[in-house]
Amino acid sequence: MAATIRTVTDLASTTEDGVGASPRRPDGTLKVTGEFAYSSDMWMEDMLWGATLRSPHPHAEILGIDITEALKVPGVHAVLTHEDVPGEKRYGLEHQDQPVLAFDKVRYEGEPVAVVAADHPETARRAMERIRVDYEVLEPVVDSRRAALDPDCPRVHAEGTLPENPEHNPRGNRLRYQPIRTGAFSEVAGSQERERRVLERLRAEADVVVSSEYEVGMQDQAFLGPESGMAVPAEDGGVDLYVATQAARRPTPDRPRPGSAAGQGSADPCRCGRGLRGP
Repeated sequence: MAATIRTVTDLASTTEDGVGASPRRPDGTLKVTGEFAYSSDMWMEDMLWGATLRSPHPHAEILGIDITEALKVPGVHAVLTHEDVPGEKRYGLEHQDQPVLAFDKVRYEGEPVAVVAADHPETARRAMERIRVDYEVLEPVVDSRRAALDPDCPRVHAEGTLPENPEHNPRGNRLRYQPIRTGAFSEVAGSQERERRVLERLRAEADVVVSSEYEVGMQDQAFLGPESGMAVPAEDGGVDLYVATQAARRPTPDRPRPGSAAGQGSADPCRCGRGLRGP
């Protein structure tokens, strides 16, 4: 197949004034006036509303979950726990290591434990409040340095709990190790022994050696619109998901995978209220 040759004329911008201009965003007015339809504004006739019961503890073992009283609330169609999750019980962007619903312990305050489906959002919330979870509260890990370096620190994660890559979590708490290599180190990356020799040589040659510790805070884009979506049963037995996402066309937590909790289906992107580079 012959390659397509594009000329400078073909690549010319259709935006008035070209580079440096400030064109009006097509969704800007709708967002600032409250008329933009987010994923939470989607609606279908006879649809059910969901509510999620989340952990009040940052670290605790789950000894039992009682959903009896929640099921008695009129209008409730289902109350689901980890026992109801089909297929893979974990998901994740790079590694499937995060439980869909907590099944042995909770590892952060707000981790999902159970979900309720009802014919009205307030009914779902009332039923959610009737779920009883028996926790054994454990010591929370709040010091990142201790978590990474102290062998006596409580284990939030069991060793080797990344199912397909157990070597990524050999010690339990340090899930990821990312050395920063520049200059001479880039030539010996991957060999700790060669890195050590290069470091010793650079220290001996340097006029000044600066050693310090740095902490980088977490950032959030403060996106517009809530995290929400709508699931529609598909004719093939799967689920079609309608979610606000930037990555519905490749395998992500938003896109069902074969054997995953969502089973077969599709992910359709809705109007997005945010992105990694701004609202």
